[in-house]
Order: sequence, then structure tokens, then C-alpha cells
Amino acid sequence: MAIALLPILSGISGALSLPALAAFLGGLATKVFEFFFLKFTKQMAINLTIVTMIIGMATATSYAIYAMLTGLHFLVPPFLSQAWGFFVPDVAVPCASTILSARVMRWAWEWQVYAVTRIAP
Repeated sequence: MAIALLPILSGISGALSLPALAAFLGGLATKVFEFFFLKFTKQMAINLTIVTMIIGMATATSYAIYAMLTGLHFLVPPFLSQAWGFFVPDVAVPCASTILSARVMRWAWEWQVYAVTRIAP
């Protein structure tokens, strides 16, 4: 009776070798993907944090500049406001605030890159 089962067992083992190979290759691909995912996720999180901080700081700086200009608008004569409008475009304040906030963030990043990368897991 044992001799009749040998061809069946060899056929089953031959049929199961392909799924085992696929499972092995899938597991290997998963480990490689996990390695790259863990490596790049930390850097992506840091970059997204920096971009969010630049956007937030640019918005706050823009509102502060608009508030200062609005306060000055009531103190200066009207012809100075008109002259200012001739030389300075409407988007000057958002552009200047974005440039200023990007420089501040770059300064903070250069001086504290060691602390940021050490704290991040």
C-alpha cells in the first residue's frame, strides 16, 4: 500500500514547490520593501515637517507685514501710498515673507540638523 502512495506524494511535492518558491520570493520582496520604506519614511516625515513649517511661517510673516503696512497706511500721507503702489507689485508681501521664512527655516535646519535627526526614530 505504501508503494502506491509514492507516486502521489511525489506529484504533490512537485505541485507544491511552485507556491513555496512564490512565497519565498514574496517574503524576500516584502523584506526589501520594508527596509526601503523604513529608510525613506523618516526622511520624508522630516521633509514634510520642514515644508509645513515654512508654509506656516510664511503665512504668519505675511500677515504681520500686512498688519504693519496697514498701520503705516494711516500715518503716512496718501501720496506716499500711491507712490508705493507704482513701484511695488501686489504680490511683493507674500513673496518677501516666503523668502524670509525659507531663510529662517534653512538657518534653523543648518544649526539643528544634528538634533532633528537624533530625535527622529
